[in-house]
Parts: sequence; C-alpha cells; structure tokens
Amino acid sequence: MTNQVQSFEFFATCLPGAEKLLADELHGLGVRKVRPLSGGASFFGAPEDALRVCLWSRLAGRVNLTVGRVAARDADALYAGVRELPWETVIADGASIAVRASGTNVELRNTQFVALKVKDAICDRLAEARGARPDVNPQQPDALVEVRLREEKATLSLDLSGRSLTRRAYLGDEAGEEAPSVVSQAATLLAAVGAAELFAEGTTFLDPVDGGSILAREAAEVREDRAPGLLRERWGFTGWTAFPDKAWGDLLDEADERCEARMALLATAPACPDAPRLVASVASVFRADDDAEAVAARAACVAASREAPAGSRFAFAGFEGMAAKFKEEPTVRLKLGRGRSETTVEVFDRPPRRPSVISVANPAGGADIPVEVNDPAAAQFASRLRKVARERRKWAAREGVACYRLYDADVPEYACAIDLYEGAAEAEGELYAHVAEYAPPKSVDPDQARARFEDVLSLVPPVLGIPPEHVFSKSRLRAKGGGQYRDAGGRRFVTHTSEDGLICEMDLGGYLDTGIFLDHRVTREMVGKMAAGKRFLNLFAYTGVATLHAAAGGAKETTTVDLSQTYLDWAARNLAANGFAFEVVDKPNRRDRTDGGSARGRRGGAANKLVRADVTRWIAEARRRHERYDLIFVDPPTFSNSKAMGRRTWDVQRDHVELLVGVSRLLSNGGAAVFSCNLRTFKPDLEELARCGVELEDITAQTIPHDFERNLRIHKCYLVRRK
Repeated sequence: MTNQVQSFEFFATCLPGAEKLLADELHGLGVRKVRPLSGGASFFGAPEDALRVCLWSRLAGRVNLTVGRVAARDADALYAGVRELPWETVIADGASIAVRASGTNVELRNTQFVALKVKDAICDRLAEARGARPDVNPQQPDALVEVRLREEKATLSLDLSGRSLTRRAYLGDEAGEEAPSVVSQAATLLAAVGAAELFAEGTTFLDPVDGGSILAREAAEVREDRAPGLLRERWGFTGWTAFPDKAWGDLLDEADERCEARMALLATAPACPDAPRLVASVASVFRADDDAEAVAARAACVAASREAPAGSRFAFAGFEGMAAKFKEEPTVRLKLGRGRSETTVEVFDRPPRRPSVISVANPAGGADIPVEVNDPAAAQFASRLRKVARERRKWAAREGVACYRLYDADVPEYACAIDLYEGAAEAEGELYAHVAEYAPPKSVDPDQARARFEDVLSLVPPVLGIPPEHVFSKSRLRAKGGGQYRDAGGRRFVTHTSEDGLICEMDLGGYLDTGIFLDHRVTREMVGKMAAGKRFLNLFAYTGVATLHAAAGGAKETTTVDLSQTYLDWAARNLAANGFAFEVVDKPNRRDRTDGGSARGRRGGAANKLVRADVTRWIAEARRRHERYDLIFVDPPTFSNSKAMGRRTWDVQRDHVELLVGVSRLLSNGGAAVFSCNLRTFKPDLEELARCGVELEDITAQTIPHDFERNLRIHKCYLVRRK
C-alpha cells in the first residue's frame, strides 16, 4: 500500500495583467492544476510544490495556503466560521501569529476590527485544542493569517512567504517603497520577452538607462539561474504544521547546485561581441512619459536598440510611445498594475527605424550635438530658443535678473512657455528650466501635439546647456471635463532662487506655478520702492514674495493674508530665509504663535504678520476694526471655488468692484493700492467704481517686464486710490 501525498490549495499573487505569465511560470516549476485568476493564480499540490514556488517564482508577490472560506455577513458569523476551521492542523505549535485583513462589507467596515475578530477566533480555537493561546506578534509573526472579505464571504489563508517575495535580498533594508513595484515590473518584462531562454542561448543584456538598475539585477539572476529566494532569511511557512523541513533543505541544495553549474558554464563561455542582445529598461513607477528626463531615457533606449547586433530583442516597461519610435506595433504588449503604479510592457523583435536628427550648437563650444526628433521642423524651434536665450542671458546679467521667461510660443507650432531659473543658496550656480505646455486647439491632432512637446523636451537641455534632470515640465491633461496641468515627472523639486537679492523658495515640480509669478517682477520692484516707512498689506498673497520686497524696501510693518495654509507656510519660509522675523496671527487681534524667523533674527525692525483667512471676509472684518494701510498689493486669482470658501465662488470680473471698494476703505489718507490680475479679457467697471468713490489708474504698460513683451496681455495692473 502506497502513501498518498496530501494536496493543498494555494494562491500566488502577482501584478494585475501578469496572471497568464505567472500560470506559465508555475507550470514550468512542475505545478499542476493551475488556474489564472484576477491578481494571481490558484494551484493545488503538496507542501513541497508551494515551497518550490516560494523559492523560484520571479513573478509571485505572495504564496498563500487557503485554509477555508466562511460566512461573514456580520462579526458574529465571521467569528463562528473562523473558529470552526481546524487551525491546530495549520499553525505549528508554539508559533506566534498575526492577522492582516482586507476588504469590507455593509456590516464589517473596519479592517482592524475584522483582523481583531479573526485573531480572537483563532486564539480561542487553539486554546481549546492545545490548552494555551498562541503569542501574538504583529511585527514578525511565525504565522501570518490573511483574511479577505468579499460581500458576505471571507477567505482565510496562511501567508507562506512571510513578506512580499518581490522584496529581493539584493535590495537590502534601505530600499524605497517603490522598489518592490519595480521588481515586479522588471520580472514581468523578463518573463514576457522569454529572457531565460534568450540567456541560455547566449544573448547578452543591456539597460541603456541604468546599468545597475533593478532590471539589470533581475536579468543577472535569470542569466545565472539563481533562485530569487535563495538568500532570503525569513519565511512564513516555518509556522505551518505541514512545513517539510528536509524537503526545504533539499530544494535549497538543488538551487545552490544549479546556480554553481550555470556560473561555471558562464565563466568558460567565450565572449562574442556580435551575440544578440536584450535591450531593455524599466522606467520609474513615478515617472511619466513626457518628462524631460524620461524623454532623454527613451532616446537612450532607442539609440541602443538601433545599434544592437542582429537577432536582438527589445523590451521596455513604462516608456509610452515606443511603438512610434520603432515605427511598428510590439509583438507583446501588457498592461500591468493599477493606479499610480500602472505601466505598459512592450516587446519588439526588430530595431527602430532611422530617425530624424538635427544638429544643435553646443553652448559650451565644440562639436554640434545631434538630437533625435519626431519632426525635422523642430529645428526652427531650436534655432529660435537658442537665439532668444543668448539675448536674454545678456539682458539678465546686465539687469541682475535671476529667473525669467525665455520662450512663449514664439514658434506657434511649439506652443509652450519656457522659464529659466538660476539657483541661489544651496543651489547657487545651478540652472533649471520650467516648461509649461499650452493646451493645443481641437484642430491639432493630440498625437502630433504630444510629439512636438516631446521634441521641445528633447531640445531644451542641449540648447540651454543644462542636464535633463534640471528640466521640469507641466503638460495639460487631456481628460474629459477639463484642462488641468500636472507635473509631467510626478516629482517635487524644492530649491531656491533669488529676486533683487532676496532668497525665494521655488518648487519646480509640485505645482504649475513655481512660487514666483515672473510677469510680476517689475510690479514687485515697484511695490518695494513704494513701501518705505509704510504699513503694507498683501492680499491673496500666494508665497509672499511681494511682502519680501516691501519688508526689504523698509516698510514699517507688513500684513500678509491668504486662505491657503500651504502658501502661508511657504511665505513664512521665504521671510525666514531672508532674516525677517514674523508672527502668525490665527485670529484678528490675537497672536497665537510667533516665529522668530531665521537665526539672523529680526531684520530692519519690521513687524511681519501672516494671517490665514478668506480675503473678502477678512477685508470686511478689518473695515469694522477701522484698520488702515498706506500701501496695499492685491493680486487675486481669476477664479476660485476653494472648499474653504464654503458655497461661494470667486470670479475677478464679477467681483472686482466689491473687492476694490473694500480695499479702498482700508487705505489711509494719501494711501494707494496696486491691483493686478491675469484675466486677459478683464475690463474694470470704471463707472461703478467711480460712483463708489474709487479711482483707477491703468499702469499695465509700465509693469510688463522685458521678457514678457511678446505678450502684453499677460496681466493687467492698476493703481487704486480713494477719491
């Protein structure tokens, strides 16, 4: 009579979109009864089969033993069902436990509560069966139980991996949170292209973007036939009653022998420079395809693919638009992941066709720089940008201007604005470019607009002589329902620049506006000159740069008002960076917190107050308090529907009369306000303002900086006085 091996049900998770590849991998590991499901694959087998998957699977995130499925319409039903399961045959005697829950239903809406009920049920069952409750160790349990709720059912599993299998040993403990996602993408890419077979045939590997990347590490392990779990020290299956200790030792010995045999073979294999190559790269999960750095990375991938030996293959994850570069559809295309980590894997069997190349004059001298572009007409853009950059840099050096506009849709087909920032403080001497795409008209094909913007981002670094990572781009989202800008790179970058010797914090990645409205440079200089010895008020203050100018200009005191705490904090940092003391006033006539500014202490003796408030309401309250100011700067948004405003909205055309009447009532005798707005079609209601005793003087022409002279409608500016 033969012993029959008990068969268990398991489930291996993977990136959404990789389920079929995972099922193929499990078949290759000798597993039978495999069924691809959403987010993974189920399989049946002996304990040794599950351990082999844990050790060798490159695609699985976790391997779970299915313990049972129970009713979970409410907490009582869940507890009763879990307690009925034979946990004494699953969790090893003496093993510590922890429970992780996911999913909710109508009655069970808190995952922590669900985990607690399941933990209690398991502990009660084991106490009854063994006479003692197991220890609970939430951080490093010997047995991790997972409960997944779906409608009125719960699936209970034992996590045999302990922690995600994508946390490879080579990552170490310092790997960032995104590293396991990149591992999953890299492993899936290699499986999709059939890397194991290619490397066995002598194919070499190249990541043109980063030779030490996670993909390169994964490729090396595949080439060396090294089990991804071979160096892993902690597993979840050691807390399983069916854990076959001897079988696990045999699996490890076999993995060692396989790796040693492959390494010996590779050591004696002759090098062949003409061997086919796998050219592959994985873009960062937080990098978008139209960021300047990504454009440069994609160009490197295309160039390396074009130079690869005959018979090479090409695979990329996260590089949108590669089909256009290769000028053919990929032989494999997979959509992987969800949400922020969603990406596309594309595999090509033939190299890309020859591109259009234009020569860019090297700003540092020497030979011209060849740049691949989608359209040779981009040479006109490059020529215009180079010409303007030469003129603007001379002008900026002469005038002492550190950040300015270089290009503003000068060539209509390349519709974007390009600003250059010179770093200050810790970034002194560094140059950064900010590129904002204008939304193309409906008459322009979206793919053509995208190709042109990509050419802009390819050309800006060589034309201006700055590295691609110093180019920050904003592209207009082409989404149903609206046009919102976003940072193409998905990266924040905070540093400092200067204006008239004042240090200003700028965020080139986080927002469309970087912290300084460049078109208001002359206006702020004027405010600084007007502020000497005066009480100054800055309304809709944004990051408080106008307040900096007023304080530096010798204002007696300044008050800065904005509804956004983010911008008020930014204004506070700007004041501190320049040595100005400030105080935060949370409510009128009450100082709830003071801040002494920088270590340099109070500068110029000015009292600088920061107030978070809805500006229109604050004006009404200030009028009731009979406050008066000698100089007021008012730069409202064109439109706002901030939640902090309640049901009200703000429209500068509709509401400017009420605003300016209120502002005029805060002016002292002989005082003036500077009112600016960016609505190009703005028309002040002079008749109604005059009726209310408000006088407006249009000073727009004298506030347009030289670098914005191509667009005289960039803003409107007025002096406001009370009759």
